[in-house]
Amino acid sequence: MEKITKKDVTKSWAKYLLSAEVSSGFERLTAPGFSYGINTVLEKLYRDNEEEYKKALKRHLMFYNSEANFGSIIMGITIALEEERALMMEAGMDQEGLDSSAEMISSLKIGLMGPMAGIGDTINHGMIRPLLISAFLPIASAGLWIGGVAPFFIWTIGISLMGYFLVNAGYKSGKRSVVQLLQSGKLNDFIQTASVLGLFMMGALSSTYVKLQSVVSWKNALGEEQLLQGYLDAIFPKVLALLVVFGIYWFFKKKGPKYLTVLVAIIVISLILSFFGIF
Repeated sequence: MEKITKKDVTKSWAKYLLSAEVSSGFERLTAPGFSYGINTVLEKLYRDNEEEYKKALKRHLMFYNSEANFGSIIMGITIALEEERALMMEAGMDQEGLDSSAEMISSLKIGLMGPMAGIGDTINHGMIRPLLISAFLPIASAGLWIGGVAPFFIWTIGISLMGYFLVNAGYKSGKRSVVQLLQSGKLNDFIQTASVLGLFMMGALSSTYVKLQSVVSWKNALGEEQLLQGYLDAIFPKVLALLVVFGIYWFFKKKGPKYLTVLVAIIVISLILSFFGIF
C-alpha cells in the first residue's frame, strides 16, 4: 500500500531545497526548512489525525543540519518511514509501537545528517564547485562574460539533478539506501579520483595565477645588468610563487582558515616589498 506519490516526494524535496538555508538559525539550523518541506507529505499522511500531525511537525522541527543536496536522500528515507508509520497506524498498531517508530525516524535523521554532510561538503563544495570555477577562470580572465555566468548555471542545474535523483532513490530504497551508499567502494573511488584531479587543478592554477617576481638587480664586472629573477628561473622556474602557495598552506594548517588575516597580510607585505624595490 502507498499513500504518497512521486509528485508528493518531489514537491517536498523542492520546498526543502529552496528553504534549507533561508531560515537557518543556531537553535535549529536547517530543521525549519526540513519541516516546511516534509509538511506536504505529513498533511497527506495524518490528515485524519490532528494530534499525530502536530507530533510529526514537532518531530521534524528538532535540531537538524546536513548538506542540502546529499541530504536529500535523508528526506526521501524520512518520507518512506513516515509513510510506513502512517500505514501501521491505520492497521491498528498500539501507541507504544508508534512512539518507537517515531523515535527511530528522529534517531535515523540525527545519525545520517553528519555522514551525508561530510560527503556532500567534500564532493559538492570541496571538489565539484572549485573544479568547475577553475575550468572557466581562463575564459573569464580573457574578458568573456560567459566565464562568470556559466559556472553558476551549470552548478545549479547539476546539483539540482543530483538532489532529485537522491531524494527519489532514498524514498524507493528506504533506510537501506544509505547503508548501501556508505558501504559501496564506488563512492570512495570517486572521492579519491576527484581529490587527485583537484590537486592537479590547484597546481595548474597556482602556477598560472600566482605571480611574484623579484626586481633586485646588480651589475657584473663587465657592467652588464644581472637580474636575480633570471637566476631563480634558471634554477627553479616560478619558485617564489610556489613558496607563497606553500606558505599560505602552512599558515592554514597551523592557524586554521583565517582568510581575512591572509588577505590583509598579502596586501601589507606586497606594499612593503614593492616600496623597497625587492619584488
